[in-house]
Amino acid sequence: MKHLRPHHLSRSLSLALVVLLVGISASVRTTAAENKTPSTPMRIYVAKRIITMDASQPFATAVAVADGRIVAVGDLASMRGWMEARPYEIDRGFAEKILVPGLIDNHVHPLLAAMLLNTYWISPHVWEGAGLDVPATRGREAYLTRLREALARESVPREAPFITWGYFEAWHGVIRRAELDRLSPRRPLILWQRSFHEIVANTAALRWLGVDPDSKVSPPDSDIARGVFSERGLLTVLKPLSAWLLSPEHLAKGIARYESIVRQGGVTTIADMGVGGYFGLHEDAAVLRKAFDRPEAPFRVVLVPAPLSILASRGVPAAVEEVERFVATDYGRLRAARHVKLLADGAFFAQYMMMRPPGYTDGHQGKWLMPPEQLEAAAQDFWQRGFQIHVHVNGDAGVAATLDILERLQNQKPRADHRFTLHHVGFATNDQLRRASRQGVVISAQPYYLWALADIYALRGLGGDRAAEMARIGAMIRNGIPTSLHSDFTMAPEAPLVLAWVAVNRVTSEGTLMAPEERISVTDALRAITIDAAFALRMEDEIGSIVAGKSADFTVLEQDPYEVAPMNLKDIPIWGTVYQGRVMD
Repeated sequence: MKHLRPHHLSRSLSLALVVLLVGISASVRTTAAENKTPSTPMRIYVAKRIITMDASQPFATAVAVADGRIVAVGDLASMRGWMEARPYEIDRGFAEKILVPGLIDNHVHPLLAAMLLNTYWISPHVWEGAGLDVPATRGREAYLTRLREALARESVPREAPFITWGYFEAWHGVIRRAELDRLSPRRPLILWQRSFHEIVANTAALRWLGVDPDSKVSPPDSDIARGVFSERGLLTVLKPLSAWLLSPEHLAKGIARYESIVRQGGVTTIADMGVGGYFGLHEDAAVLRKAFDRPEAPFRVVLVPAPLSILASRGVPAAVEEVERFVATDYGRLRAARHVKLLADGAFFAQYMMMRPPGYTDGHQGKWLMPPEQLEAAAQDFWQRGFQIHVHVNGDAGVAATLDILERLQNQKPRADHRFTLHHVGFATNDQLRRASRQGVVISAQPYYLWALADIYALRGLGGDRAAEMARIGAMIRNGIPTSLHSDFTMAPEAPLVLAWVAVNRVTSEGTLMAPEERISVTDALRAITIDAAFALRMEDEIGSIVAGKSADFTVLEQDPYEVAPMNLKDIPIWGTVYQGRVMD
């Protein structure tokens, strides 16, 4: 073998180095060409102020958007690099407006809303906007007068059921089957209670629902003789109600009205926390997909299965397998992640929540939707499979039982970042909230309970102290619990700024200031309807703040929440929304 002398070796290495560098240079040019900055034009929105809900840069005046995503946030000067790298246009249409992250309502029921929007509303509180013009009706005689007038005006066939929503015993008195038979001896008449968790039916309605009016045996949580079906009893008659109110002739109208309400509230993401409660898991999802899986839909829909009927009829293993199949199914633009909703105690609006001693002032008892042993059996299987568990829970006894269950789940199989989420939490003690914080709990709270119910519950049911302290959102935040706000429409208006207003001010419908120590700041309230609402859905990487890389979802306000008086927060006009970069005025 011929040996290279040193100078030959040096020359050979030099040639090799040149070849190598040329190759690297060509590779770099090729990679750069393959990965060059996209040429899609950017739209840069300039605003009077952008509230980002990002602690690193809380405010801005410009946001660049392309392909439905946020490219950059800051001011125009900070975007010079992007402006030199790709085509752009500057949109000054929001120059006098305020942008906040697209508002999020992480607990709603679109099909329930569509059902109830097809009924006649008689409510103790005013409802306005998006086609609603409902006056406040209080007192038994006033309620019955409105009901008689409505029945007389109805032009639908007399064999069709007349269904009215908003009945509330505390304001409207006790009305049962015999009273409804006198009002409507032949036509089916159903009063749907303000909570949705209870109906009262006349004899004709019982027959229409497939119930023998002469039966001496009533389903659980029901009283056929008085025409009352609540909580688990309601599930026994929900199918015919759903079939009627969600029939094709009614569904399209109800969905259109609901979509208008969501848009009016400035909402760009909703989470259906009750898929499966009407026709079945896959059937409900199919109806929702037909309604919202379209390019022009102005908000995203997150599907969370609630397999209560499967649990009751077929048991835990069947429910788990059905939910597994559900979350593995492609629903187009609708999203089904590994979430599941379970239920603890009953409705707050109906005073069916489970309360610890001293209980209720009149001595009545709350109701379990799932007794603790059943709730734990279901939760255990979903926990073992890594699901994020959401639990509907309202009273302090319900909260105590649910936290006990979570503690046992963690002891059996510890999970980091489990985000076990309590929904509603109408009444919980400070001690329970400290415990919830230690356990890593997340809360999606219902502040509207306080506005609508605190005054009447102080007189009937809870007493003044506990009524004043319901929806203890200040304590949730003080204890470091990630806390969001939801409407659970129709339990509250689909209007996140209204929910924020209640939490900030804690003033009731009667103008009473309740437990002012539980008020929260405007910043915390805005977090609760943006980034912390996203956190409860495990979507904080995608929505909830105005940050580069996230979906370009904005709510456009006419006034700055930080500049108006806190009592005027709910009155800020909403101009419209930007959803995935598209202006949805």
